[in-house]
Amino acid sequence: MEITKLTAEPRTDFGTRTTRALRKTGRIPVVIYGHNQPVETVSLVLEEVELALSQGARTLKIEMDGKTEQHLVKEVQYDHFGHSPIHLDLTRVALDERVQVRIGIDLRGVPKGISEGGSLDQHLSDLEIECLVTEIPETLHPLVTELGLEETLFVKDLELPPGVTVLTDPDERVATVRPLLAEAEEDMEAEDGEAVQPEVIGRARKEEEEDEKEP
Repeated sequence: MEITKLTAEPRTDFGTRTTRALRKTGRIPVVIYGHNQPVETVSLVLEEVELALSQGARTLKIEMDGKTEQHLVKEVQYDHFGHSPIHLDLTRVALDERVQVRIGIDLRGVPKGISEGGSLDQHLSDLEIECLVTEIPETLHPLVTELGLEETLFVKDLELPPGVTVLTDPDERVATVRPLLAEAEEDMEAEDGEAVQPEVIGRARKEEEEDEKEP
């Protein structure tokens, strides 16, 4: 994975008003911590950060005052529209260091259970893993085409690159093909043999009203 390189500027002024003024200049506030070093507060060019994140960057190479260090993106705060990042938390890492991160799960294909009258439910949208900082996978795209009706894809069924350790419970469900709700309800009514018929209730009420009118 190629690590995106960005140039940072140190921050010495803080506070809500200062942060707003910083963002108006097209920069984003960033906090850097980790490796038992002092916390640093810097700023990056917002446009460069947006580009890196849109390309799926999980690590950034930050250059400042002639020194370059590797950083893992730990948290991104977005505006209230959820579109533009407004704050970044980074942690220092070494290239040979194993890190714990979460990666997304994007299901691919149409399960054969759909043609059998089922509906696909995705229970898990991301996965917690551990791997080298340089080997963080992009979003997983497991195929679900062979998933039949009432069959489930579990975490332990996912194929991951070598060197990646799954931290999420292996027996946790990722996706299931379930019967359509309407069909499931019909089956339950048939089994119970006590399906309620609204029109019968209506007729019964009408008959009661007519009985009350008779002298």
